[in-house]
Amino acid sequence: MFERASIFLAEDSPADVYLFREALKAHGVECDLLVFDDGGAAMSFLMGAEKAESGPDIFVLDLNLPKIDGRAILKYLRDGSRFAQSPVLILTSSQDPDDREESVKLGANRYVQKALSVNDFLKIGGLVKAMIREKRCNAKA
Repeated sequence: MFERASIFLAEDSPADVYLFREALKAHGVECDLLVFDDGGAAMSFLMGAEKAESGPDIFVLDLNLPKIDGRAILKYLRDGSRFAQSPVLILTSSQDPDDREESVKLGANRYVQKALSVNDFLKIGGLVKAMIREKRCNAKA
């Protein structure tokens, strides 16, 4: 049985948020999904959550967000925030190899281009589930 998860999703496309929810359902990921449709709102949440007792199990970031982009959010997460060790999945439509390279340098655990087909997009749920399991296993070790 998979314990309920908390997932932080910074994504400005309502269609992609819908597909992400469907991907989680398809893989049996029961979760509280925190959705932010712009980087400014996402950063405000993160700054407020620094002193909270718990936080999201995983961060899923689109690179191209209004106000503050996903790269800046990733940099914030990795530069000394309490979430510095949390798994981060970049989920983007960018096909630019420089975006992938920069995301890895900034500390993203995984970089995935948004799939063109619904069936391929649904596979993201399995990846998220695996990343959460890995985080929880490492926390117990």
